[in-house]
Amino acid sequence: MAEQPSETRSTFLRRVGQFLRDVGPSRLLLLLLALALVVILAIRGVETWQGRGDPVAFRLGALEVHWYGIILMSGALAGGFLGEHLARRRGINPEHAWNILLWGVIAGVIVSRLWYVLGSWKEFAGDPLRIVGFENGVFVGLRGLTIHGALLGAVLAVALYNWRNRLDFWGILDLGAPCFVLGQAIGRWGNFFNMEAYGPPTTLPWGLYIGQGHRIPPYNDLTTYPLSTRFHPTFLYESLMNLAICLFLLWVLRRHGERLVRGEVFLFYVMLYAVGRFGLEFLRTDSVMLGPFPAAQVTSVGLFVVAALLVVARRWVWRKPKGSPWPEQAK
Repeated sequence: MAEQPSETRSTFLRRVGQFLRDVGPSRLLLLLLALALVVILAIRGVETWQGRGDPVAFRLGALEVHWYGIILMSGALAGGFLGEHLARRRGINPEHAWNILLWGVIAGVIVSRLWYVLGSWKEFAGDPLRIVGFENGVFVGLRGLTIHGALLGAVLAVALYNWRNRLDFWGILDLGAPCFVLGQAIGRWGNFFNMEAYGPPTTLPWGLYIGQGHRIPPYNDLTTYPLSTRFHPTFLYESLMNLAICLFLLWVLRRHGERLVRGEVFLFYVMLYAVGRFGLEFLRTDSVMLGPFPAAQVTSVGLFVVAALLVVARRWVWRKPKGSPWPEQAK
């Protein structure tokens, strides 16, 4: 016998009530704030896509708060919530997820900034205060970070935290990989609001407009490249790629985690991202060069080789144990 409409509504309302009780008032508030942020970003994003956006979200006197920073922190928080969820499903204290996030963000920003500074030293040699974000005596923020440096800093933070708390290093990296790449997928939209990390001109319908003030040579020549010129949104390509990697890693953890050697989920992430970033660099117009090659491509090749060698060595040479130290618990 088919379920009556009143029974269907009652079941739906019970499920909504249970969801709200599980979420709790503080998390519900965060969820509502996140939804509000998405709506605001969508509205402001229309102007940015048309090349008329403002990278500054709001101003408090002389202090400017940029969308870039807001989106980066939103990505970090999303990764933290995913990490908490994965930890709970495996019986791990979820506080570990937030502690690792805190130290990972700090170490990631420091190493990421140093990586960028070393790769673009000519920009900072004459004014060392720019390294810590000061220009003409005014703090303008850290303009220039690298994802490879952020990854290295995060791994170092995980290693130190796990050593102090006696956690399994490779097991935590496996759980952290989809969280990190989810943060990347969201964080790339900070480049969109900064109107940077775009590709060459395109006639594709999803091309975006870039205002003259945000163009790099030769695209700032409006005679050759008028304001009606659209550019490849390479930030979008990488964001979608990162989201796909995140979903793939979650699937692997869920379906095949117990058959994999510890650390392989993380190493798969490194290899997949390295391949994707290597290809996307062919579309980037603002790449930092290392000799005749983009530095990101050189780094990606190195990371892929190291990760692949570690997979081979840990599985067939060192014969490390398979399966997570914290099996996923049934719901």
